[in-house]
Amino acid sequence: YDASRKLILKGVDGVVFVADSQNERMEANVESLDNLRVNLSEQGADLTKTPFVIQYNKRDLPKAATLAEMKSLLNPAGVLDFEACATSGKGVFETLKAVARAILQDLKQMSK
Repeated sequence: YDASRKLILKGVDGVVFVADSQNERMEANVESLDNLRVNLSEQGADLTKTPFVIQYNKRDLPKAATLAEMKSLLNPAGVLDFEACATSGKGVFETLKAVARAILQDLKQMSK
């Protein structure tokens, strides 16, 4: 997926990182987040300076990791994050609104 990620990230205004809450996906989540940082860096962008939110998806599954564990592994900086369940829509719109708001704030700052 690396080539498609690079293409998608070209000229990106904001990022939603969707993490899979299943315990067996934690290592893949960490690798994917690291890959996101690298790919953004190759585009001349920095995740710490890009509007960025995290969505913890599949929170409805019985073997979901605890929210505390997910935050510890994926969100030590404390960016905005949301619990979600894509199949029911829970948390999806809230995530979208948050990243859109962050992008608009960033654009306002850049225009000053």
